[in-house]
Amino acid sequence: MKTIKHSSDRISWIAILQGMATVLVVMNHVRLYDATTGTDFLFVHRIREVFQPFFMATFFFVSGMLLYRTRICIRCGVGTFYKDKAMRLVVPLLFCTVLGCAMQAVFNGVVKHPKEVGLDTFLYALVDYDSTPWPHRWYLISLVWLMLLYPCYLYVSKGGMVAEVIAGVVAIVAYFVDFTDWVDVNWCYLFTMNKHLPFFLLGIVTYKYWLHKWGTGDWCRKIGVVKCWVMNICCWAVYCALYVFTSHDEPWWLLKSVVGVAAITSTSMILAECMPRLFSSFRNYIFPIYLFGIAFQAFVELILWRKLGCPSQLVYAFYVLNVLAGIYLPVLMSLILSRIPVRLLRRCFGLS
Repeated sequence: MKTIKHSSDRISWIAILQGMATVLVVMNHVRLYDATTGTDFLFVHRIREVFQPFFMATFFFVSGMLLYRTRICIRCGVGTFYKDKAMRLVVPLLFCTVLGCAMQAVFNGVVKHPKEVGLDTFLYALVDYDSTPWPHRWYLISLVWLMLLYPCYLYVSKGGMVAEVIAGVVAIVAYFVDFTDWVDVNWCYLFTMNKHLPFFLLGIVTYKYWLHKWGTGDWCRKIGVVKCWVMNICCWAVYCALYVFTSHDEPWWLLKSVVGVAAITSTSMILAECMPRLFSSFRNYIFPIYLFGIAFQAFVELILWRKLGCPSQLVYAFYVLNVLAGIYLPVLMSLILSRIPVRLLRRCFGLS
């Protein structure tokens, strides 16, 4: 089988992009109860709303780029690909489903939304991600569906630009169809896969025709660092204008998502030029952070914060603590697990 080599400096912008997206995901999971209002502090939700249109879109965008870089461009076999993704995605999905139900049962007395947990809860949690423990598992099952389309990506990529344009148009048309109107439950998140497919395909095409070709350093040196900064500022300015002056309805939401992805990607490319090791303390543990960071954040919010009486004068310090706990405690957990010579166990926690 063919192999492809990429030097670390050629992909540092991707690692930085993943790092920034991960920080935004952790910030999105922050909750801090305000005892005076009975709800979370308003600024927590305001921060989340600013990045809401594009932070998960960025994850799917990066997943598409990495799929092309590591699989499509070397024409990896379908069977080999499915076996690999079953271990990388399905195993942690099943493990997190079991763990989520178990933690719900243990901590029912302190969680915000207690639920009765039984065998039926576990079985239902495999197909319904909105009303069962650890709903953030939706990202895993959505990736599973997208990866199952791997033969289609191979076919489209082999067909060239015409086939890719047709696939992109189909994906965009499907994006505007609300399939959840057809069902009462979004079973296995299959009925919202169309909302993520355009960004996944955009990642594939981007890596194939632009970022993969020029790379961070070559691209910036080719058009000039100043022009890179100008383009980056323009992207963020357009995003801010769209965010302030347009609604959250379609097609504005899609446009904001695309512009936001372009802006954060442009930022990562610039940062890679001057700080190629940025986020190196956690960027190799993106998957464990996404899977388990929310559990550590819940400990900060539901145990530490509330045991102290929700002191409003410490809310900003606890916001930072919540984010740091969501990032670095999963890293610490991963470092410990990496020393255990049981590969299946490491797979359960999202490690290679």
